[in-house]
This record gives sequence, C-alpha cells and structure tokens, in this order.
Amino acid sequence: MLPVYAHRGASGYKMENTLAAFEEAIARKADGIEIDLQLTADGQHMVIHDLDLFRLTGQNKQIRDVAAEEVMTWKVGRRFFRKWFGHRILTLTEFLQFASTSKVALNIELKETYMGKHEKISEVAELVKDFKDVHFSSFEVAILESGHNSHPDREWCLIGKKSTDWEYVSSLKWLQTIHLNKRFSEASWVQNLPSHYQFRFYGLSGKEAMLKNPPENVIGWITDFPDRVIKAQKS
Repeated sequence: MLPVYAHRGASGYKMENTLAAFEEAIARKADGIEIDLQLTADGQHMVIHDLDLFRLTGQNKQIRDVAAEEVMTWKVGRRFFRKWFGHRILTLTEFLQFASTSKVALNIELKETYMGKHEKISEVAELVKDFKDVHFSSFEVAILESGHNSHPDREWCLIGKKSTDWEYVSSLKWLQTIHLNKRFSEASWVQNLPSHYQFRFYGLSGKEAMLKNPPENVIGWITDFPDRVIKAQKS
C-alpha cells in the first residue's frame, strides 16, 4: 500500500490544522500528516492554511500583519461555536512536539508568506532535521528553490496546476516530486510531463478507482479521510 497523508490532519472529521485533527489522524492510522505553515509579522511559524484570517477566526486581518502572541489568543472553528469550542492555532514547535511522539511522516506545505524569506525557509528545515521521513511542498517554485539551495538533501515537492510554468519546472533537475489534485490524474498535460516525476495526489475521498491500481509513478496519497483511503487500498 502507498503511504496515506492526512490533509491538515484528519480534517474530514476535525477542524483543520488543529491538535484534534492531528490526533484524529493518528487514531485513523494515517502514515503521515500534512500541515500548512504561515509566517506572522514577527516571523513566527504558525500552523494555519489561510493568509486571510477571517474564515477561520473571524478576524478581518492577514496573518503576516499580526504578531504571533496575538494570533495565539484567537480560536479557530465554526463561526458560531468557536468562542466556546474553538481550537487554538499551533506554532510549528508545538506541532513538532506532538509529531515527535507519534513518529508519523510529515508533509510540510510552505505558504505564500515564505516568499523571499530564505532564512525562514531554512529555519523550518532545521527545525525538522531530526525527523527521518519529512518532505516540503509549495505552490511557489521560488520557495522550493530557496529550500533546495540551503538543504539539497531534503525532498522539495511542487504542488502543480495547469497554469504552472512546466517548461521552467522541467529544467529543475533536482525537482523530482509533484503533488496534484486528483482531478488532474488523467489530464493530457499531466501525461506529457517528464517521465522521471513521482506524484502524490490530493483531494481523495476513498472512492477513487486509482487507489486500487495506482500508476507506478504514484508514491502517496493526501486526503481529509485517511481511514477511507487506507480501507480502499486494502479492498
């Protein structure tokens, strides 16, 4: 079976990128956990997907404009319930403390606030140096290039889309792994990519036919429902 990564934790069951979602991922036997990182105004690594904080916290602010101390006072969750039942946003250090006890693989996505922040990208790589099974991903090629330049021994993965400059990407000989939404799995432009690429597909529900007979160049799955994908591979 291919490794199954829980997207933002088991976010199909618990609030994304929270300790509850990460604990749920472990309970549902995920092989790895995917998290998103954003930088605060004071350069702290926070486990959260959105640049704009309104959807998750109700705050009409961007995370890059707010200090970590303030961010950590807010709760994320459903709009009308987060005041009482919300979850606190974690720092990367807090997440790694959890991950070190669970021994799962890590997929760390660096979001747009890392653009041009070479020292901060390197800092993330250093913070996870003791984890044996970890890779980094981003939609931004520049972020991956910066990471590779400082830590060429790590796996740097492009989250691709149709509009990606594939001609330029193909010139990057160190880039071996592409993450793609499942809806692109049979797209003609994907089939025309260089044969040396390996793929992890995300957005899976557990009902996809390719889970039972994946192409040889697929090395993993990323899903909100890790237990369903694991079950589908076994059936």
